[in-house]
Amino acid sequence: MSSEHSYAIGDRVIVDPAIASARHRGVVYRVTRLLPVNVVVEPDGGGRTMRINPSYLRPAPDANNTNTGATAAVTGVERVPYETPLDQGTLVTVAGPGWKQPAGELYVVLRDNGTGKVSLVKLGGNNGRYWRGVSRRLVTVVDPARLRLDPIPAT
Repeated sequence: MSSEHSYAIGDRVIVDPAIASARHRGVVYRVTRLLPVNVVVEPDGGGRTMRINPSYLRPAPDANNTNTGATAAVTGVERVPYETPLDQGTLVTVAGPGWKQPAGELYVVLRDNGTGKVSLVKLGGNNGRYWRGVSRRLVTVVDPARLRLDPIPAT
């Protein structure tokens, strides 16, 4: 996935809330180095640097904020309205930053505890492989009325 933004040294960014872990959520970073593929970012108020693909970054929401602390007024932007957990067996597609499987494939929900993360398995199976902790924001429910089942041809 290519980045929608080109970043320069000194730009203020956040990790995309759809893929951010709890420790990165709400932290404003400043780009310190540009590498051939990734960028190096450092928390705005100082701290440990992180190497990250720029496609996982978004511009900080308030570029004029003079707060130099590591957490700025970003938390209000990240609030996601409550979503009812998906039922087990719901058919979905997955796409977005961090999802490396081909787009358009169908998956079945194994578990959704309402924490914003779901567990999925590929429809038809994949040698026992399944995905845990997929962000609910990357998941799109497939309307069952759009499905068409073709009969298996008789041999």
